[in-house]
Amino acid sequence: MIVYFIGTGGSEGIPAHLCTCQTCEEARKLGFAQRKPSTLAIITKNKKAVLIDVGTDIRDLLHVPLEAILLTHWHHDHIYGLYKLRWIAKKTTLYAPKGDADWLMVNDPKNIDVKFIKAGDVLEIDSLRITALKLNHQVETLGYLIEEDNKSVAVLYDTKGLPEETLELLEKKNLRLAIVDATYSPGIDDPYHNNVDEGAQIGLKLAERTLLSHISHKNLPFLMLDEYVRKKYGGKVLVAYDGMLFYV
Repeated sequence: MIVYFIGTGGSEGIPAHLCTCQTCEEARKLGFAQRKPSTLAIITKNKKAVLIDVGTDIRDLLHVPLEAILLTHWHHDHIYGLYKLRWIAKKTTLYAPKGDADWLMVNDPKNIDVKFIKAGDVLEIDSLRITALKLNHQVETLGYLIEEDNKSVAVLYDTKGLPEETLELLEKKNLRLAIVDATYSPGIDDPYHNNVDEGAQIGLKLAERTLLSHISHKNLPFLMLDEYVRKKYGGKVLVAYDGMLFYV
């Protein structure tokens, strides 16, 4: 399985429009420091694609049929790309939690077939076994445990820490990779999102490697953040970036 990070930013992306903070100014100078809102693709061993969240327009970035789309939740920074993707030429199933579902996508989905799922549900999609996980956020939000050939990945955003039942399940899985919400800079305490160190600690408990994602412009600038994480956690924890590939 290949994990393809199409977008690794928070709701505003980086740079945020007209923002002059250090993080946004760096991103205007260094293209690799720019981030689109969170969008992730899983490429199976059979070269099939499963999309997790659609925070940006993916049509020029992933021009292949989708086996399915999974949503973590219905906040607009995670579904923006769906408004265009619903015109897709092939009927495509979207799996999502029911809470706070978007009116347009439910009532006028075009070629998207919306199916509601809940924590604990298990999906078999191509060669993947996918388990929906409960997360801690302000609306109903799901993480996903993705397994293929005894290798497993957990996608864990948006969340503040993890519910006990999710933590217990994942501790049994010997994860190859944890992709964890690290929205804010070290020391920031937010009720709905992790900071960098909170995200890193979750990953270190659960997985061989951790990639921090869902990075806000309120976080450290790209180069500073990368240096901070590498010095503190070494190769076990890294900061994801747009266009990054991880081979599981």
